[in-house]
Amino acid sequence: MRAYQLLLAGALLLGPATVSMAQTDTKAVVEQTKQLIKTKGADFDKQVKELYKANKKNADALVAIGRTFYNNKDLTNAGQFADYALQKNSKCAEAHILKGDIAVSNDDGSTAAQEYQQAIYFAPKNPDAYYKYAMILRGRNPEDAVATLEELRKQVPDYPVDALAARIYYHTKNPNLEKAAEYYGKVTDVTKMDDEDIKDYATIEWMLGNKDKSIEVAKAGLTKDPKWSTLNRLVFWNSTDKSYTDQALEYADRLFNKSDSANVTADDYAYYGTALKQAKRWDDAIKAYTTSLEYLEKDNNAIVSKPILYKNLSDVYNEKGDYDNALAYVEKSIEAKENPSFSDYNSLGSQYLEIAAKRSQAKEVAGAKAAYKKADETYAKIAEKFPEQVNYCNYVRGSINSALDPDSKLGLAKPYYEALASALEAKTDRTENQTAMLKTAYQYMIVYEFNGRQNKAAAKEWANKMLEIDPTNEIAKQVKEMK
Repeated sequence: MRAYQLLLAGALLLGPATVSMAQTDTKAVVEQTKQLIKTKGADFDKQVKELYKANKKNADALVAIGRTFYNNKDLTNAGQFADYALQKNSKCAEAHILKGDIAVSNDDGSTAAQEYQQAIYFAPKNPDAYYKYAMILRGRNPEDAVATLEELRKQVPDYPVDALAARIYYHTKNPNLEKAAEYYGKVTDVTKMDDEDIKDYATIEWMLGNKDKSIEVAKAGLTKDPKWSTLNRLVFWNSTDKSYTDQALEYADRLFNKSDSANVTADDYAYYGTALKQAKRWDDAIKAYTTSLEYLEKDNNAIVSKPILYKNLSDVYNEKGDYDNALAYVEKSIEAKENPSFSDYNSLGSQYLEIAAKRSQAKEVAGAKAAYKKADETYAKIAEKFPEQVNYCNYVRGSINSALDPDSKLGLAKPYYEALASALEAKTDRTENQTAMLKTAYQYMIVYEFNGRQNKAAAKEWANKMLEIDPTNEIAKQVKEMK
């Protein structure tokens, strides 16, 4: 029975509005029941009996009384009045629905299913019975649940079955987002769906990565309520992801300043920072990312993380030209990770190299040299932490040290290119990239031996190796032919 409960307890809340089980003449008895429950005096049980006696010939009234007790969490009296109604009219569908709801509350899915089936049998056009029975079935087989709703469609062709089927597929233990989106997509007018369905539909499309569709659905919902925070957020986030920068900033403003009950999160400020970065508003982006970090301290459900925010801040500072802060934050992004990956360290090394190149272009010799050395230290660390990447690291360190020793006279790159050549030249299953790295190593060694050491014999040895893998290499051919 327990397997049903987690799904069902919330399922009833997601259902369509409960069908009015009583006619106009039950309103008075409902109000009387509410008052009895509210006051609940010492003679409560006696009053309940009197309530039954006064209405025992009216099944609709008895169900209405039972439903009122149920809504006030008095399951005992709710069940008793459902039974009274069935004693008066054994075909009373609303009484069976009430007993099914009580069974759900008592964690008895099997009994609930039987009661809802009875309600369908006696009232084949009652949508409430179909939906609640479908919500029972979804726990074991969503397809069977949707098949039940298709039976409802036959009985009531204009009932919103597609939206309900989408709910079935979405609100299960293992949601089927594709099926949910498929059924929501069958609804011709999104604005006619319940608010919860509109929100779910836009959210599902976002989760599936269908960002333009999510925007479309969210905007449709916003025609009903422009201050709807969830939908403003979805347009904002999706627009940021799609680099629709002006629209992203417009809906960010709607979320932050023009939405009702907007609970702004760390993720919102992270997205805001990205939208501002896209707009090249560097200082505003820095402020937004910093605010996201502050919110993150009290937001346990955030998608964004400190490493991501630190890396984003690094990128913004880099774009702004503040290289010291760019490097400081990329280092923080690595430090904030429990187990930094090769990609993390490689990102740091790449950033050092990018900054070194920019400083070289700006003729900042000392700054460029310092950045190259930090990059070299980073790739030395990578080779130590990730031995499988040693060839790549030797290749990059060779390039770094070539930049620090442009005329090759000091041979700073020599140990790295020699090690790379030794590892790759005998490799029979070299990849195209590895062959390209090997050519770079041979080219350096040719130039180093010829220009740096003025050792023609050694240069020719390297030239011969180059010609074995690249017979058209002009430098190698020239060196080989020298007397």
